Amino acid sequence: RVVGLVGYVETPRGLRSLTTVWAGNLNDEARRRYYKRWYASKKKAFTKYAAKVKEDPSVIDKSVELAQKYCQVIRAICHTQVSMIKSLRVKKAHIFEVQVNGGDV
Repeated sequence: RVVGLVGYVETPRGLRSLTTVWAGNLNDEARRRYYKRWYASKKKAFTKYAAKVKEDPSVIDKSVELAQKYCQVIRAICHTQVSMIKSLRVKKAHIFEVQVNGGDV
């Protein structure tokens, strides 16, 4: 499941992230990855970002346009859906980046 994207600019020292765009609402599986003890936490990860996007949805569009204009490398932020496999005792999703090559963003 894709939950965001990262735009990178090539510099003489290597890639540097220019912008990161997250989805308006993240699944609890993905948000669990940002906590050591989910059950004891207040579960506030990404709530301010979600409120900002809900208030002004054009924030996402502006960030995507910035990435399209200036970035040489675009990568999608994805996470696994561990809840679909019942035999696993894992509840935290694994988050990784997948490079997007070719085509239009």
